[in-house]
Amino acid sequence: MSEYRRYDEVSVGDVFPAEPLSFSVTPEAVDTFLSATGNSVHPGSAQRAPSMIASVYLVDLLAARRSPPGGIHAKQTIRFHRAIGIGERLEIQAKVVEKYVRKERPYVVSDFEARGADGSLVSSGRITSIWGRDQ
Repeated sequence: MSEYRRYDEVSVGDVFPAEPLSFSVTPEAVDTFLSATGNSVHPGSAQRAPSMIASVYLVDLLAARRSPPGGIHAKQTIRFHRAIGIGERLEIQAKVVEKYVRKERPYVVSDFEARGADGSLVSSGRITSIWGRDQ
C-alpha cells in the first residue's frame, strides 16, 4: 500500500484524520505567529490569541489526507466563531464534502472545524484542492 491515497480512494464523507489533530495555543506559539505575521499584541488582549492562529494547523490537517505531491491549494474560506485563549487546547478535523473533475484535474473539497477542549466551535471553513498525480 502506498503512503499516499489515490484520488479514486477518496470518498465524500471521509473524515481525516480519524482522530482529530490536537494542539496547544502556547504563549510561544502566539509569539511566533505574531512575529511571522508582523503583528503585535493589542492592549487588553494579553490573554487571547489571534483567531487566525487556528489556520496555521491547516497544513498538518491537509497532510493527514495523505494526498500525493504536486497538489494545488486552490481556494479556502475560514470563519471565526469565538476568541481563542492562550493556553487553550484545540482539536481540528476535516470531512470530504465534494469531489469532481474539471479541465481534466481532480478536485477534492473538504470542510474543517477547529474546536476547543469543551467542544465549542472556534473556527470552520472549506478547502478546495487539486489532487496530486496518482503514482
